[in-house]
Amino acid sequence: MNRPESHKHYVTKAEDKIPFKQKVFYGSGSFAEMSFQWLIINLAMPIFNAELGVDPILIGIVIGISRIWDSITDPVMGSISDNARTPFGRRRPFIASGAILAGLMFCGIWLFPREMSETGYFWYFLVATLIYYTCFTIFSVPFYAFGYEISPDYHERTRMMAVRIFSNSFNGVIFAPWVYWMIQRQFWDDTIQGIRFVGIGVGLLMLILALVPALMIKERVKTYVQKQKKVSVLKSVKSTLRCKPFLILVIAFLLTIFGNTLVSTLTFYPTVYYVFDGDKDLASIWYGFADATHHIATLIMIIPISMMSRRFGKRSACIFFTSFIVIGSILQIFSFNPDAPWMLIVPRAFLGVGWAGFWVLIPAMIADVVDYDEWNTGTRREGMFGAVHFWVVKLGFALGFFATGYVVNMTGFQIELGVDQPAHTFKTMILLKGLVPAISALISALILLRFAITEDKAYQIRADLEDRRGKV
Repeated sequence: MNRPESHKHYVTKAEDKIPFKQKVFYGSGSFAEMSFQWLIINLAMPIFNAELGVDPILIGIVIGISRIWDSITDPVMGSISDNARTPFGRRRPFIASGAILAGLMFCGIWLFPREMSETGYFWYFLVATLIYYTCFTIFSVPFYAFGYEISPDYHERTRMMAVRIFSNSFNGVIFAPWVYWMIQRQFWDDTIQGIRFVGIGVGLLMLILALVPALMIKERVKTYVQKQKKVSVLKSVKSTLRCKPFLILVIAFLLTIFGNTLVSTLTFYPTVYYVFDGDKDLASIWYGFADATHHIATLIMIIPISMMSRRFGKRSACIFFTSFIVIGSILQIFSFNPDAPWMLIVPRAFLGVGWAGFWVLIPAMIADVVDYDEWNTGTRREGMFGAVHFWVVKLGFALGFFATGYVVNMTGFQIELGVDQPAHTFKTMILLKGLVPAISALISALILLRFAITEDKAYQIRADLEDRRGKV
């Protein structure tokens, strides 16, 4: 661990602290966001490849195209939200409408006709995901911006991002890992019937939870924002991408996400067809335990992350936690063992610790970058920074998912062979699963060393801004 970035530590003022009840309301939206964001991606290969026989390359193309579509819609939504002037604020109307649309669309995405051709399933999944992720963008971009601006304090921002990740991970313990298990239950006629009914239930539940922050949290009133000149999408994107501290953060995030996504689907195949000899029901249980372990580790680390951030600074703490991603990735090489399936859990604990630090601290640093940008440009643009940040994250997903189907095929895996794959197939999958994300995370840690907004600098910027335009 590097030495502390600042010699002086600041105490959060009472007026800057977010009441516990408000944090719970914000966490409700984060719980829903976790399912909205990841469940379709996690279920794509098990449903469309393993059950319907669609080529994994086609599935990867669908998910990749949907992520590229996000690269268009996210900045547009960020600009719309930043420029909005409504009686209910810049964020809440979009969070509410996006929650309703995304929840209903999640219900509908699994209602595909049976007995379609591979081409038919491809086009259905493509169109459905494009519509779905457009609805999710309407919810998510203003929701992320809401989190950045909910407090002006350096440390309270970290705590709010910790609330978001706590809620994500709580979902990851009690809910998300068990969706695949729920659709495999014997009381369904088959897996397809299972995903139809479970999908409707999940969509409606997430719709309700996502509405909570829009209905229960008031935005901070910023009179100076009401008077702020509206900025076009292209101009706002260009200005955002010129911000050096922001570029450092998003490039580090892009590399880590890409390395992880490129080999993400490789977990499913050796787990089901190598460790559990094709037993999907048993694999779904251990798959759930492994995912739950990841998120339990994240939950345990939420308070230590905030403590280490305060003691050593956000940058140093983030680099420290990134090292756990490297270690956990390498441990995956040794975790796929048919004689000891419990070993699947070990690397997930390390990865849960590492990703917890990454997902809490990078957004917390971006919230500080928003102040830095206003200090330099005079314009407040939480929505655009949130949009570009998650556009870059989704770009990492897009690039990874475009290639992931090719990676699966490159290993020699053939779904019709089941457990009887060529000898090298599972070995190649497992080796790639460990090395690729480890290398990308290591490079990201080196890039983060160049981030220069310390605690002292952040409080200095805030003081200058308050002298210029008053407190928020």
